[in-house]
Amino acid sequence: MNEYTYSDIQPGLSESFSVHITTDMEDSFRTITGDENPLHKSDDFACSVGSFASHVSFGMLTASFYSTLAGMYIPGKYSLIHSFEDLKFLKPVYAGDMLTVTGTVEEKNDALKVIVVKALIKNQRSEKVSSAKIKIIVLV
Repeated sequence: MNEYTYSDIQPGLSESFSVHITTDMEDSFRTITGDENPLHKSDDFACSVGSFASHVSFGMLTASFYSTLAGMYIPGKYSLIHSFEDLKFLKPVYAGDMLTVTGTVEEKNDALKVIVVKALIKNQRSEKVSSAKIKIIVLV
């Protein structure tokens, strides 16, 4: 876990990490949220209603890694997410995908000790699957 303080952070600071999406993650997310939509668990259903390779992972499971980006990487320990802007799901994510989550500090608001992080998630083929801007309060 990083421990960037507000004074440590400058525009251009970037961090990234990778995560492998598994069916166990999907099952846990389904249990927590109660979302039983067959698009997220039935390969046959997903293939019959769209041009999907198999069942589609939950978009919000993918987006949950933006929390990991803020809470573990930028700024890490002193993070409190304020808001998300322009959260987009650009391509489907499937169990078995290897995702790389990257965040880059775009700006700082000294009066509020808020940073804006441009965040992006790409799959193993370097395709953008999600993007967002995250406003984060840096507590220290």
